[in-house]
Formats: sequence, structure tokens, C-alpha cells
Amino acid sequence: MSSWLQRQRKQALIDLSHEAGLRQDEDARKDEIVEALETHLQQNATRLSRNPTFEPYYGTRRTPYKPRSSSAMVGVTSDDGEVKSVVKGRGRRSTAVKQEFGDDTGASSPAGPSTSALIRTEPATTTLTKRTPGRPRRDAQLPPSPADIANLAEYETTQLYAGLNDFYSVSGIPETLDRVRETCSSVTGVQMTFQLLEATGLQRATLPWIYLADLKLGRGLSGPIVPIYYPDLFRLLTAEFWLPTLLYATTSIFVPSLFAYFFNLTMRDVRRHGARVSVARYTVDPLTFNVVKALLTYMVYGQLLGANILGLENVATVRHAMFGGHQGVLVGCYVCILASVYEAAQRKT
Repeated sequence: MSSWLQRQRKQALIDLSHEAGLRQDEDARKDEIVEALETHLQQNATRLSRNPTFEPYYGTRRTPYKPRSSSAMVGVTSDDGEVKSVVKGRGRRSTAVKQEFGDDTGASSPAGPSTSALIRTEPATTTLTKRTPGRPRRDAQLPPSPADIANLAEYETTQLYAGLNDFYSVSGIPETLDRVRETCSSVTGVQMTFQLLEATGLQRATLPWIYLADLKLGRGLSGPIVPIYYPDLFRLLTAEFWLPTLLYATTSIFVPSLFAYFFNLTMRDVRRHGARVSVARYTVDPLTFNVVKALLTYMVYGQLLGANILGLENVATVRHAMFGGHQGVLVGCYVCILASVYEAAQRKT
């Protein structure tokens, strides 16, 4: 097992697995992750050895090159005055190089003492170790094998996925989705969702859309035709828009907010700098807000209480504009009440 992989942390091993195109279970043990990653690196060594990220891994698995000792030149002096040098090399026969003295005096006096001559090893080694140029390998002319093509395709696919993942991370989409999820996973998010649904239904009834023209998408007579509509903004100057809108805002926003501000059940006493201070988690208590809103919706739109004062036509407009009528508004209030109680219970535990 590679010591380089053993030194890595568990999260680093998971990141390396993603870089290599191997999916690992984050709940697995470190030894299992190391074993699976090393097996994957050995099976895909042709492709992953070119990746700079895994260079330390493949570098530790190579056998270091050991330089061999240079050839030794041994000088031999014979009795007849000839000096022979034998070159000892790996895989080559010993070669005797005969060197004669240039002057005739030394050659004609065999009785003289024989002196050992020191011969340089570098020129001799250079001369004797020259090799015949090898024939070109036929493997370089062969087409790539199917395994190489498969590894290349897998590498390119991994790089494509890595590029898409980087683009997805840089675009800021994950952070935006996390913020939206955090907002929707609260009482405020649930309350705003139902308020938007009610406002959309009221807008359809008080601000109708008028037909403008047809938009032809395709060429010829068989192309699809899309009608274009626009809101009748002149209704903003009439009482048919403002009276139902103000009635809904009063019964569903203003009066419930007023009661929820004063009857705030989220008030808590805390100590700050040695003094007791009352702090509210919500400026407008969502539980009180939805209870008051449900009561007003039932009395005004369900029992038509005060319809003569508010205007029966205005009450009917708001009642029929809501999705599911006034019962749909009551269902939204019940859901928000349950969300408020659930959040309060979680904070108690």
C-alpha cells in the first residue's frame, strides 16, 4: 500500500478519488478508501500518470536509477615492453589494446626495467562503448490499442465532468440554492409563500389581462401562434381595483400584523450587561398573526360580517379571487400555525 496515500487525510483522499473519476462513500473507513483508490490508480496508470495531481504517487512507485560504475582500465606491462590495457564493461568482452612506444630506444632495450604506463580511461571508454544505431521500433508505427482509446475516452469524459463541476461551482448557483432553501425552511418562508399565492389570485381578479396580438413562432401557415396579453393598467385609476385590494390588505396584513406586534409570544427576557432586557425573536409573532388572520377571514368572507359596510361586491371579489375561496386562505393559516408551533417546540428542545 502506498505510503503517500496513507499520509493523506480522509477528505483529501475523497477529493483525489473525485479527481481520478472514482466515486467513494464518505462514510467508509480510511483504509477502504485508500485500498479502492490505489486499485483504481493501478488499473488506470496509463491515463492518470499524466495528471500532475498523482505525480507523487507514481513517482514513489518507480525504481530509482542507480548509476553504474565506470569501466575500469587495467594496465598490464609485459616482459617484451608491450603495454596492454584491458577494459572491463558490462555485457562486453575484454578488449586488449596494444600501445607501442614511439621511440626505438625503448623498444631495443628489453633488459631495461619495465615501467607501467597510465592510460586515460575516458577516451578509451568513449571509443569502445560506441554502439551501432538500433533499428527503429515498430511499436511507434502501430495504431493505438483499444485499451488506450478507452482510457483516453474515459480521461476526456472525466475532464469534461470536472469542467462542468467547476463551472457550476463558480457560477454561484449552489450558494443561491442554499440561501433559497434556508429562507423557505423557516416560518417566514412558509408565510410568504401563502401570501404570494393570495396576492396572485387577487391580482388576476382586480387587474385583468387584455389581449394584444398574436405571435407566430414558425414559418408558413402551419406554425404555432401564441397570443400576447398585457395587464390593464388603467384599472389602477378605478375603485374596482383599490377597494378589493385595500379590503384584502386590511383583513390579511394590517390588522393581523397590529395584533401580532402587541401580542408577541416570542418575547424572552435575557441579561445584557447585568440588566434584564426583553427581546423578541420576531417583530410580528407568526402564531398570533395567523390566528387573527384566520378569524377575520372566517368572519368577513365566510359569515359576511360587516358586508353592508365594506361592500358586498368587494367582499365577493376578494372571496372568489382566492385559490379555493376563503377556505384556501384558512388552510394557509392553519399550515403557518403548525409551522410556528413546530419551530417553537424545536427551540425548547
